[in-house]
Amino acid sequence: MFGKSPREPQKPNLSDLKDIKLSPPTPTPVDLTSPQDTLLQTSEIEDKELVSTVEKISRIVSPYFIAIVGLALYENNFLIGTILIVVGILSLLKISTNDVGNFLEWLKNFLGLK
Repeated sequence: MFGKSPREPQKPNLSDLKDIKLSPPTPTPVDLTSPQDTLLQTSEIEDKELVSTVEKISRIVSPYFIAIVGLALYENNFLIGTILIVVGILSLLKISTNDVGNFLEWLKNFLGLK
């Protein structure tokens, strides 16, 4: 309404089309992989998937295992059992060593020891 009127698309001239040289498409390299190579690739992919699955399961199970071993050792060796129980619980709660260090620093400041 307020702007320029839209232009009609220009049709190409025949002389412009004659100037364009058509070239055949470049041949793409043919993938000549042997069936043995594809079997190796699929087995590598399956191995990677298996490893990632085992890692996921290990992340879930290992804190429980540490806490259970700590409970088993608690009667015979109080110190090691307690340490393992605490480490297992901290890893279950996903508390990092940085969090523990920050808490200890806060505790020092709170008690006026710093």
